[in-house]
Amino acid sequence: MTKDNGQSTSVPGSATVYTVAVINAGPQGDPSVSVSDNLPTGLNCASWSSAAAGGATGNTVAGSGNIADTLNMPIGSSVTYTMNCTVASDAVGSLSNTVSATASVTDTSPSNNSATDTDTLTPQADLAITKTDGVTTATPGGSVTYTITASNAGPSNATGATVADTFPAALTCAWTCVGAGGGTCTAAGSGNINDTVNLPSGGSVTYTASCAVSASATGNLVNTATVAAPGGVTDPTPGNNSATDTDSMASIFDPPSGRKTVNAAGIPVLEWRMVWINNGNTTAN
Repeated sequence: MTKDNGQSTSVPGSATVYTVAVINAGPQGDPSVSVSDNLPTGLNCASWSSAAAGGATGNTVAGSGNIADTLNMPIGSSVTYTMNCTVASDAVGSLSNTVSATASVTDTSPSNNSATDTDTLTPQADLAITKTDGVTTATPGGSVTYTITASNAGPSNATGATVADTFPAALTCAWTCVGAGGGTCTAAGSGNINDTVNLPSGGSVTYTASCAVSASATGNLVNTATVAAPGGVTDPTPGNNSATDTDSMASIFDPPSGRKTVNAAGIPVLEWRMVWINNGNTTAN
């Protein structure tokens, strides 16, 4: 027996192809060779095919899942199976797959009647995050609502990923979170987000952060959210692991609209009214 997928590592969630060969080197034929390959947990072989050579018969031409054939194998004959498999996206550790053959006659060298292919599993998860509040300006004393979505395009699961958002000092926020596609997160919280989440391949989590803007806020309102893969999981495209939303801060004295007039020289001018409000309990001179 021989069995190989041509690689020493496999990525959970990805495809792999095994080649399995059963060979009778003699010195006599065997009319009833039992061949079996019981797939391990974490490996799904949706299809396989076989081809006989040297007069071998009895092989199943095509199938799926485990292999269980009884072959008639003359001296020098062989049967080769090609197995099209997918590693489960949640598989961890190593992937070990064994195929074996049992002769119905005396086998002069039984030590080679089984073959095992073992791959180290190297998870990869393409995590990404988006963030927006749907506006380009914010008003001091007003509010903004951010939608933050972290997702996993796979192929492997990312169990224990981290979503973080340290809100600017000008914001006071409370947030909720819901998962989709198997994604899970903390249901609600307040203040900064620093959440351990589970993102299976194809899954996502979405935060809705409702934030009050300080009345004394000035300049631009810049807010960045990030997602990070858990230990042992590689992100092949880390460039989309952060997202920033920037709003300019509108002055509370900006008029909602101006009144266009023409001065004595016929030059157009824009005039508006400023209203200064004192909300304190002392006079401001």
